[in-house]
Amino acid sequence: MNEILPTMIQAAVLLRIEELKSRGGPSTEDMEKAQKTSDMLGEHGDILLYGGGKKGQCADLFNRTAHAIAVLAFVPGGINMFGAHFEATIKEEGRST
Repeated sequence: MNEILPTMIQAAVLLRIEELKSRGGPSTEDMEKAQKTSDMLGEHGDILLYGGGKKGQCADLFNRTAHAIAVLAFVPGGINMFGAHFEATIKEEGRST
């Protein structure tokens, strides 16, 4: 596995979590995109781990994976992935989380 991948994913996921928070959390469209990414990883996960594929395919899969992990970070309890725990909450008006 690409040794720098976990570090790159962690940074990308944290940025996407902040983006999702600024929009009020993941939308239905974000959830659907995360589900499609799951299918893509099942078919082409080796490209993310080892490179290769068509031009731009690895970058696209990387970005989709970071987005999917960020979306899953909003699920209660968060998600463990690539050696890191990601958990996000949305501040409710009048409450700090």
